[in-house]
Amino acid sequence: METQESHVMANGHRLNTLRIGKIKKEKPTLIFLHGGLDCIAMWREFPARLAAAAGLAAIVYDRWGHGKSDPLVLPRDGDARIVEADQPIIDIIRHFGIGKVILVGHSFGGAIALLASGIHSDLVIGTIAITPQLVAHADGKEGLAKAIAAFKSGKLRDKLMVFHGNQTDTLFEDWSQGSSRPNQKPRDYSTQLNEVECPVLVIYGRQDNYGYMHNLEFTEKNLTCRSESLVIDDARHYPHIEIPEVVIDTCKNFICALDQAH
Repeated sequence: METQESHVMANGHRLNTLRIGKIKKEKPTLIFLHGGLDCIAMWREFPARLAAAAGLAAIVYDRWGHGKSDPLVLPRDGDARIVEADQPIIDIIRHFGIGKVILVGHSFGGAIALLASGIHSDLVIGTIAITPQLVAHADGKEGLAKAIAAFKSGKLRDKLMVFHGNQTDTLFEDWSQGSSRPNQKPRDYSTQLNEVECPVLVIYGRQDNYGYMHNLEFTEKNLTCRSESLVIDDARHYPHIEIPEVVIDTCKNFICALDQAH
């Protein structure tokens, strides 16, 4: 499938985007939302493989402060999940002239995808959330502490520098402090999940180093739309990279059912 990289102004920031395939107004387009420390390149081949398997075009983009997009300015205003679920997505949809949308998000991006499904219910016909992070819990905090230690040792920082360059330290500060600010009360997203109307597929890795059960229980309790959950025994936090065939197959079947319904 043909690809084209370009920059788009979204919510006042210049975001780097990658188009995969040719967008057709009468067909849904996949929009990929990466995780808290990730970017386009860190999806690896997954977006292209899923787009090809589903026979649909896709847009993958570096969220603000990631990859080749504009650098973050701290402190950020508001709840980053809510903010990024709103105007940036609608600006990208309008820029590319997209009709209907299927959101595919991972981790922090999985949370954004679920929240955006309720905000843009007139455009989103289905959502795939891979290891979405919506609930603050002990396992997640333990995983965060290990990531902070790895960053301070230089190992994680060196890895991220390859993808984010001079933005790395600011990006990591925002990501790590966003989950651990003193006296910060955890946000309850149950109302937002109640508002999701489109079908949802949620995928978890049973070996997730940030834990999965709290988020699984939360999504199953609060999603009132048609939803299905898959827990992959041998996967961790990146099941789409660790066991791509299973994830692509499951996502393809979910997408094909959506496409037929529309």
